[in-house]
Amino acid sequence: MENPQDSKLHFLDYWRVIRVRLGLVILVFLLVVIAAGVTTYLLPRKYKSFATIEVEPDMTPVRIFENEAPRQQTANDPKFTQTQFQIIMRKGVLYPVVDRLDLRKKWGSNTEPLPREVANARLLGMMSLQEVRNTNLIQIDVYSTDPQEAATLANTIADVYMEQRIAEQQELVARGLDQMRDDVKKQEEAVSQAYIEASRLRTAANIVDPNPDSLDTSGRVEDSSVLSNQEKVNEIRSQVATLKSRVAQLDRLKPEDLMRAAGQLSLNDPIIEQKLPLYQSAQADKARMLNSGLGVSHPDVKAVQAQIETIEGQLRKQIDSIRKGLATQLAIAEDSLKAMESNLTASQTEQQTKKTASAQYLDAKYKYIQERRLLDGAKTRLNTESMERTMPRQAAFVRDPAEPALFPSKPNVVLNMVLGVAAGLVLGISLAFFVEYLDTSVKTMDDVEKYLDLPVLAVIPQRIKMLPGAGDDTPDAEAYRILKTNVDFNRKKLNASTLGVVSGGAQEGKSTTACNLATSWAMSGQRILLVDADMRRPSQHRLVGMDNRVGLGNFLKGEATLEEVIHPTSVKNLSLTPAGSAATDVVRLLHSETMQQLVEVTRKRFDVVIFDSPPILGVSDASIIASLVDCSIVVVQHRRFPRSMLLRVKKAIHNVGGTILGVVLNNVNIRHDRTYEYYTSYSKYYSKPTKPKNGKKQPAKVGVKADGGSNDDEY
Repeated sequence: MENPQDSKLHFLDYWRVIRVRLGLVILVFLLVVIAAGVTTYLLPRKYKSFATIEVEPDMTPVRIFENEAPRQQTANDPKFTQTQFQIIMRKGVLYPVVDRLDLRKKWGSNTEPLPREVANARLLGMMSLQEVRNTNLIQIDVYSTDPQEAATLANTIADVYMEQRIAEQQELVARGLDQMRDDVKKQEEAVSQAYIEASRLRTAANIVDPNPDSLDTSGRVEDSSVLSNQEKVNEIRSQVATLKSRVAQLDRLKPEDLMRAAGQLSLNDPIIEQKLPLYQSAQADKARMLNSGLGVSHPDVKAVQAQIETIEGQLRKQIDSIRKGLATQLAIAEDSLKAMESNLTASQTEQQTKKTASAQYLDAKYKYIQERRLLDGAKTRLNTESMERTMPRQAAFVRDPAEPALFPSKPNVVLNMVLGVAAGLVLGISLAFFVEYLDTSVKTMDDVEKYLDLPVLAVIPQRIKMLPGAGDDTPDAEAYRILKTNVDFNRKKLNASTLGVVSGGAQEGKSTTACNLATSWAMSGQRILLVDADMRRPSQHRLVGMDNRVGLGNFLKGEATLEEVIHPTSVKNLSLTPAGSAATDVVRLLHSETMQQLVEVTRKRFDVVIFDSPPILGVSDASIIASLVDCSIVVVQHRRFPRSMLLRVKKAIHNVGGTILGVVLNNVNIRHDRTYEYYTSYSKYYSKPTKPKNGKKQPAKVGVKADGGSNDDEY
């Protein structure tokens, strides 16, 4: 997970880039804003007029029958409005506008009118369309330098489009009505054919239908003989069943049981009804006599027995007669049943034939009536549609006609300036980051440590004073005391007492750094010799306020002794060997044994010897000095030379066998690069409070020098 502190530093790094390139950002911002303002001022003033039209969806097409699938309504189609936009902007609408307003001559020259396509393209560039949200309204906007022309064009476009829409709808309706009339004729023919077929079937089946034009079947003719025969058959079948039952009962009874059951058989015979009570009374008398003790031979008992036998004979005779009569009736009934069933079968067959013919007729009749109903509905709809279509109905309406505008709408000054401000900021900041990306100079101490793999000994801010004339107790001296301290720690590891101060190019502040570093060492009580080895463009004598008549060049040429070229300065413990008289063979002199002897002698006589070298990439002098001294200090001016140049500096020193002690990051603009305030915040410790008029103490401001430690006359 990313550290929040890293994110904060990353943001601050972006802010640092903007602060460093603030001048470029402001310049680009002002140029863009000025360009936007000038462009807005020079643009022609255009007036906007608009006409609002209401576009109805395509009218419902004419349909003959209710069960026809209706066409999908375009009102629910999201592409409807966009389709109308394209129609309005096509040549089919704009060409008639060009011709109606004679725009070819109006916009052309006096001698030759514009081609039709050119006039159409110009008109198309002047107009735009807008949709009023959630409505069927379309707004036609036209821009022109003439407000009256804009209004005329907008109204004409709306009128032409409306006229075309109305014409298209009328043509569609006319085609629909013609199609409807053709369908009505076809339906009339279908009705006629259905009627002829129904009449033919009715005649062929001899069907009498009192309502041939109605589906009412209450008057339908039915064959009643079938029902009558069916009832008769059912009745005879019942009689046969009854007779069979009675005959079966009589046949199942034994002779001795016949008399006892005669009363329960319901024979309905008057003789039996008369004799049966007598028979039963005689049987009762006999039983009473026997129970009283009389024997069977008793005359009274015999008389009663004779009476019983007589009556019993009569009853048997009568029952036999009834049995024969029932058998005869059953035979007659069965014969009659067979005849009736035969008649019933014949009548049912005849009736089925009639029903089949009747069903065919009814189907034909139903088809005829349905076709006639469809015909009636089609005629009614044709009449209704004809009446509706003759009524005023438009597919487009002009809701708001265009009017000449009172004020120009283009250019939009406020919008253009706001966009100019935004574009200026974006472009300025983008250009700042682009320039920062292209800038390969040293920007931070991390760059030095990353690309050179060398430690940063000190960070020197801009506008540093020269220490020989400023004194020891100043904020500027502290920057070099930090440098001196870091150099002391690092040189002791190497046992180095001779140091060369070198830079890659001119005007990076190496001479100022060498002078102030030497002064800082001298003020600490050490014996310091500052040698101006830049004999081509010497500068140390000016920095300490001395002349340059006798110096290093004179000693190397043998014109002066070492004591004559070592001069004390106004700073205690600091001695200077100026460059001396100029020589044309500087490289030979520096590469001589005399130069080596000077280095060895001064190493023994002074605690530290500092050589101010020329730029190492400009001439070969610095390479010779780097090979003679114990170690070198590379001065790098902040945000000046590319990193590749510093790599060549490092390689040049290593190629001659020299040792680099570290890097001094010079001329840092603290106001832009706030990250260096942590390394240069010592200045507040040297601020002395001042007493203002109100009696309150306030910190005094530290005076600074404008030369910034990067002298234009030095390398």
